[in-house]
Amino acid sequence: MRAVAIAVAAACAVLLCGVVHADTVSVSQTLDYSYDEYFAEPGSILDHPPHHRGMWQDWGWTHELTAPAGANGILSATLSLSTWDVDAGMQNVIYVNGVRLGTLGETGDWTWGSTSFNLPSSVLADLWNDGSLDVYMDIDAGISGSRVTLGSSTLTAAYNLGEPIPEPATVGLLGLGALLALRRRRSVKE
Repeated sequence: MRAVAIAVAAACAVLLCGVVHADTVSVSQTLDYSYDEYFAEPGSILDHPPHHRGMWQDWGWTHELTAPAGANGILSATLSLSTWDVDAGMQNVIYVNGVRLGTLGETGDWTWGSTSFNLPSSVLADLWNDGSLDVYMDIDAGISGSRVTLGSSTLTAAYNLGEPIPEPATVGLLGLGALLALRRRRSVKE
């Protein structure tokens, strides 16, 4: 009986440590100048319209992802934006499906940079249900008179493949319950 209890405890420990997991696959989509004229084409003049946009020129775009065969959910997703000339203190607010993610990171004057956002679970649920992600950028929300240029927008989602695995906390609680049941059974026999 003691061997069974040790085996159950070991299995719970392994699951709680996250060693057992399902297979995942990542799917990515990058939108750039070939998708929309407001994304800067490589080699274009970056500090002029239509690319270099200011506070009254907010805009948005839509990513479309198709889940891979056998997927049963999205584990995580990241939105990465390539930007040029994001000045210090400038507030370019990024929204996805109406949820505020944050602001673009500073790139420095006349240089390229990148800002990545991890998507919250509510947005992951929307992305799983319809495969689309609506991105909106409120340019220069702080109204400082600054402008920004976008080079690309990349959405990367990690999909769960195969049979769903219960979350480790649930499995751990079930294991603890089994251990307590074994202990109670043992104490009743004595």
